Amino acid sequence: MELYQLKTFIEIARTGNLTEAAAHLNTSQPAASAHIKALEKEVGFSLFFRTSKGMTITEKGSKLLLEAQKILGTLENFYLKASDLKVDSMETIRIGLNTDGQLLRIEKLIESISGCLPQVELHFIDVKSEDFTQDLTNSKINAGFYYGNVAHTAVHSIKLYSFKMVVVYPKSWDVSPKKVLNLEYFAAKPWIWTTQGCPFYKQSIDYFLQQDIVPQKIMYVDDEALIGKLVQGEIGCSLLAEPIAIQFANENMLQIWEGIDLYIDLHFGFLKDKKSDPVLFEIGSIVDRMWNEDGISI
Repeated sequence: MELYQLKTFIEIARTGNLTEAAAHLNTSQPAASAHIKALEKEVGFSLFFRTSKGMTITEKGSKLLLEAQKILGTLENFYLKASDLKVDSMETIRIGLNTDGQLLRIEKLIESISGCLPQVELHFIDVKSEDFTQDLTNSKINAGFYYGNVAHTAVHSIKLYSFKMVVVYPKSWDVSPKKVLNLEYFAAKPWIWTTQGCPFYKQSIDYFLQQDIVPQKIMYVDDEALIGKLVQGEIGCSLLAEPIAIQFANENMLQIWEGIDLYIDLHFGFLKDKKSDPVLFEIGSIVDRMWNEDGISI
């Protein structure tokens, strides 16, 4: 098993398209196809369903995807550590991103930090909300964004926004104008659910239990982009934060039902014992102003 095979596997899972994945990886389509075939031969089962619409990850593939991401994440940590050991006059601050950078207003954040803290070099790292506290305490990141409430006394948290959750479902499902959409309709459909550690998980489970409804969960995925691709591939329906769902809908990938009364909070945080660090304190203040003082249009 080679690292380039894992990179190809992850990129195809993200894009759902062999040609697009090959382009992102700066390789040819035949080469990318060969990477996946070799990996499938080694693991002994198919990682994707091949359809006329593209490639959709299998249930076994989605479980291996998490492990592949961990392996590449470990390699990334190696290079981050090596980078930290370099003698550099710039102060490196690693900020964890739990979702789409545009939604998190990263372009404006970079602009604001560059103006106020020119000596700071920003590194942005993809971090799952469920791993936020661990990644913070083991110094993988210095600060970052996360969904839900981190029940850890060591974390200084700034609440930024409460996003409405919506149901996303394939465009092919029968939803004629006369059809009344409700939770009962969707409960009978297959669901792509979040993993148990995801902040969405407990809130979603509790909400459905309050309605005396038990969704038919067929697989568990903790990546928003992958969930969108799986819904587009007609695997099932799911829950997403409304801004992310709207992005997918605008790309003609899926449909949205807003009839669920469920919200998820977005926070920015860093360790409390770092509040005396002038750089982290200023970055936290900048983020706070961007969302809570300047106002935000979602």
